[in-house]
Amino acid sequence: MLMKIEAWWFENKQKPEEILQPEWMTPRTHFGIYAELGGDSCPLTLCVTARSGNLVLYQGEYILEDSEQACESYESSFCDGGLNFTGYVGDVKGLPDEILVEIRCGGKEYKKQISCEYARLYGCITDFDGNPFPAPLMLARIGFAGGSCLGAWSDKNGEYSIVVPKGCYNTFYVDDSSYKVSTLENWSWHMLVDGDEEHNFKIGNGEVYSLSVWSNNGGSSALFFWFRPMILAKKEEYEVTINGEKRGVLDISPELKPEDITVTLNGVKLPVLSLQKIYETGTNYTMPSYVVQTKRYNGLPTTGKQTVILEYDTVRRAGEQTYIARSQGRYQFYYKDNSALALM
Repeated sequence: MLMKIEAWWFENKQKPEEILQPEWMTPRTHFGIYAELGGDSCPLTLCVTARSGNLVLYQGEYILEDSEQACESYESSFCDGGLNFTGYVGDVKGLPDEILVEIRCGGKEYKKQISCEYARLYGCITDFDGNPFPAPLMLARIGFAGGSCLGAWSDKNGEYSIVVPKGCYNTFYVDDSSYKVSTLENWSWHMLVDGDEEHNFKIGNGEVYSLSVWSNNGGSSALFFWFRPMILAKKEEYEVTINGEKRGVLDISPELKPEDITVTLNGVKLPVLSLQKIYETGTNYTMPSYVVQTKRYNGLPTTGKQTVILEYDTVRRAGEQTYIARSQGRYQFYYKDNSALALM
């Protein structure tokens, strides 16, 4: 049973001379399809028609016979019952206002017409000292930043502007070819692009990885933030005991204190109530992570969309450790209402 179909369109408007490091990231005009197919799988036929008014901008048919296929004109893969498809259409100009997706699979036919809306993201990319850091902003609707992501390079002053389809993006990713040499990426998580917005990114030598947020309804008026920090300057291995079981730890996280953490909600600084170190456990790894608790708001509460920015910066106590750790991450969510304050 087909549960869900999404489609989006991205037009690259940057000229070759604006791509500062083409070997690192070169944006391409493309459309994306995500479909939850349940038990259905290959082979399947995918038909895509993109229209602007009465004008057909693009029409194509693709026959997918393997779980992963890639060529110059498209990439496709299946993961956990979901189809991810990217079709490259560099010769098409303009933005469609609707995309018709048709899928024939397992003797069944699925069809969905999707309306397209767009928004502009803009801002500046700097390092933690305020210096321009020219880099691309890359956006992934599904999964993580990669070859098929939407993206645009900043200029030499770190300023960028990009028009993207509205919708929920799993990640924003910002960095250049200095990644893993002198910097790590700036991550944004669960980004809700529903209108024009300014986002100013800071690049440091760490990451705020997998940031998430939740509120404690029925308890104190607080927010909780979980994230796993990473840093270039550290790699240690040791054992810990969790629930009576010994686990090998890969520790690439800075040691953080509450005074290292800054959390803002819609630009207003939230008082940090506590910082607690825990461990993220998985099949092949155990890694340190942190839970930060803050007040839910500082001043008057706000409803509607919320933008959280979490930073850590150990420069204020650099004499206490052998390295400085700096990074920034963000997360967006909506409050359901101003009484329950359940996250949507």
